[in-house]
Parts: sequence; C-alpha cells; structure tokens
Amino acid sequence: MRRRIGIRLRLSMKYNIWNAIAYEVTVMLINFDARWMNNKIVNMIRAHSFVDWCEWKTEQTMEDVDAQIEALHMLWDREDDDWRDVIIEEDEETGAIFGYTYEIKSDFDKTEDE
Repeated sequence: MRRRIGIRLRLSMKYNIWNAIAYEVTVMLINFDARWMNNKIVNMIRAHSFVDWCEWKTEQTMEDVDAQIEALHMLWDREDDDWRDVIIEEDEETGAIFGYTYEIKSDFDKTEDE
C-alpha cells in the first residue's frame, strides 16, 4: 500500500455567508439578464460582498479538490492491490486448480557482477 505524505490544512475561513449568497444571487441575475449589470443596487451589493464571496468560493473549491484527491488515492490504492496478474491452471488428470501470480521486475539493466 502506498504511504501518503502530506498535511491537510483545514483553516477556518472567515466570511459572512449571507454576503456570499447575495453575491451569488447577483451573478444569477446578471446571467439571466445582462441589464442587471447596470443596476446601481446590484453593483453596490457586489462591491460590498465580493470579499466574502471569494472566501466562500475558495472554500467550496478546496473541498471539491479534497474530494478529488481522496478519489485519486482510492483509485491508486485499488490499482496497487490489483497490479499482479493471476494465472489459473487446471491439471487435466487430477482436476486440481492451481493459481499463480507473476510480476515483471525491471532488473534487466543490471549485470551479473552487481
């Protein structure tokens, strides 16, 4: 099994969730109708809540990245366990089943003296 090296830093992000939601609502309004970009109140809300929205968005993105990293680690662990090929043979006379595994080592570049 592969040894994982790394430190997961979980810093508590400081933001106002209501400001982040307000910014998201303004994004949806502008995506719905571009005329909202010229609205003075929408621009004031966006200016006031941009920093909180950035912190919230960063936290959401990092949680998504953490989930992707965990999925990769699970995939790599599964690949580490399944990397050996299994050969199964049956003896025709006795009917006994034999299973073998094999691995290919890359020591072909070493000489006999080593």
